[in-house]
Amino acid sequence: MSVELDFTAAALRGLAVGSFVGGVVYVMERAPPFIGGIVLVLPIVVGPSFFFLSLQQDAAFMQAACITALGMIGAALCFLTAYIRLIGHVSAPLASLGGMVAWSIAALIILALPVTLPWMLGFTLVAALLAWAANRRIVQLGSAGASQPSPAYDIALRGLFAGLLVAAVTLLASQLGPLGSSLLANLPVALSVVCLFLLRRFDRPGARAAMASSQIGLSSLVAFFLTLLLLQDMAVAPRFILACLATAAWAVLLGRLRRLL
Repeated sequence: MSVELDFTAAALRGLAVGSFVGGVVYVMERAPPFIGGIVLVLPIVVGPSFFFLSLQQDAAFMQAACITALGMIGAALCFLTAYIRLIGHVSAPLASLGGMVAWSIAALIILALPVTLPWMLGFTLVAALLAWAANRRIVQLGSAGASQPSPAYDIALRGLFAGLLVAAVTLLASQLGPLGSSLLANLPVALSVVCLFLLRRFDRPGARAAMASSQIGLSSLVAFFLTLLLLQDMAVAPRFILACLATAAWAVLLGRLRRLL
């Protein structure tokens, strides 16, 4: 890939992430915690990352990257579990830092595991069970929404901050192989930014409920990466369209199930 295309991909991914963070803040300040939490984990960030990687890497690279990404969902669950437990007692920056520590430990474990589907899905399953055990009552407990929505410039600055960070990461990802690329592509930058500012608009029970809902919604990313793996012989564009549709369908199903339960 040329230097110009590298920078273009990084800029587009940064724009996608920046728009995503701004949109998530907008939605989360106006929606119930459960809906905002589901929106937060849709593949609007990781999707562009893997799309651009697919344009520049071969099938074997992408297969390893997608399998690793299935394990990184478990790392994201660890981030959220730590954040949810901490945000009830400490400030948002400290809770976010604790989440990043938990994510880093999980990422190191993933890097030490064999890059196979059973191992990666197994790790995420264990993380999901731990998250459920720790936070199974929190989704029902939190109901407080945002007070007054943030001004437009505030939302734009948060999106810009996240977009710049992710654009810089993109320039390094393709040089680190499938494991390193997948790890950086799944770095919870947007998630961290949202978590940092969450207490400005939610009370602590509401913030915990939104992030607990995000843990439920993370299962939609399993549908995304499994679809990419199952359709790896298909052309890039239709494969990603179908993966996004599978993810959206799973998120809608979660929303309907939530209303029934």
